Amino acid sequence: MKRPRRIFVPQQKITAVLSIWTERRTTAQICQELSISPTLLGQWQNLAIEGMLKALDPTKRDPLPPLNHRLTRLIEKKLVGPNRKLEKRLKAVQKTKRTA
Repeated sequence: MKRPRRIFVPQQKITAVLSIWTERRTTAQICQELSISPTLLGQWQNLAIEGMLKALDPTKRDPLPPLNHRLTRLIEKKLVGPNRKLEKRLKAVQKTKRTA
């Protein structure tokens, strides 16, 4: 029997992605908790980065609200941190977009 397709609300996806980016939990832990594949979780991370790129596009005319101070610190920490996860994922997403 085929399992019914589950629908995750945006808040669940955001929480999962941020848990990985802040290193609170591992990919394996999130996948186990939500009973999802690492591939799906990777897609959520790519979508999150794409959304940030679109939201932070300098050509956008609408003024954006300033980033939360805590979020700004987290981004700076991750971009210069020892394993540079966000920077690597950003480069991978940008490379994929150029080849597509």
